[in-house]
Amino acid sequence: MTILTRRTFTVIAGTAMLVAACLAFPAAAGKSTAGTAIGSATLTVAYTGTGVVDGNHRLWIWLFDTPDFGPGSMPIREESLATSGASVTIRGLSEERVWVAVAYDEQGGFTGSAPPPSGSPVGIYSTDGGAPSALRPAQDPAVRISFGDEQRMP
Repeated sequence: MTILTRRTFTVIAGTAMLVAACLAFPAAAGKSTAGTAIGSATLTVAYTGTGVVDGNHRLWIWLFDTPDFGPGSMPIREESLATSGASVTIRGLSEERVWVAVAYDEQGGFTGSAPPPSGSPVGIYSTDGGAPSALRPAQDPAVRISFGDEQRMP
């Protein structure tokens, strides 16, 4: 189990890359772009900031097939949770490795398939509190991501 905590400039840089990746967000997220399914991953996401997570202020989860979130990157999956500390299992992953970014819908009403609103708290899955870490569905079937208000969408 890994908990993302307040960390270095590297996390802020990774978050900025998430912003650029979300700008190219596909309307049909949720479909894997690769071949045969090799695993699944259960993600437990906890928001530790000041807002309340509920059906209108959700936690959003995006999976990428590269750690280089950027203008040409598109998420391969999108999920959301209405409770902090809840889990979602993403089945049928065909990628050997995926990278995870998360956001809290602080303003309420975000419906996905677009970048999170400016100012939204965001985080990434990282085993060292710095750069994005790969999640290997066949080897790391369950991870925990915790984030607060420290990093935000520009």
